Amino acid sequence: MYSLAVGSVTNAARAKDILKRNGVNSGIQRYSGERRIGCGYVVTVRDEADKCIKLLKEAGINVLDVSKR
Repeated sequence: MYSLAVGSVTNAARAKDILKRNGVNSGIQRYSGERRIGCGYVVTVRDEADKCIKLLKEAGINVLDVSKR
């Protein structure tokens, strides 16, 4: 599972919608890392982190951090 930090809850909701439209199941959680990243929200995905990052970038959503759990 991967956590893609997107900063705000607004971006997390937008990201979840974009991923859903592209057939990727995702969730939204508070960021639990040590770095402070925006308001602290991440989108969680099971697989294909590179594909998800690309989709989000194309939609104008910056992925601020990626971590694997």
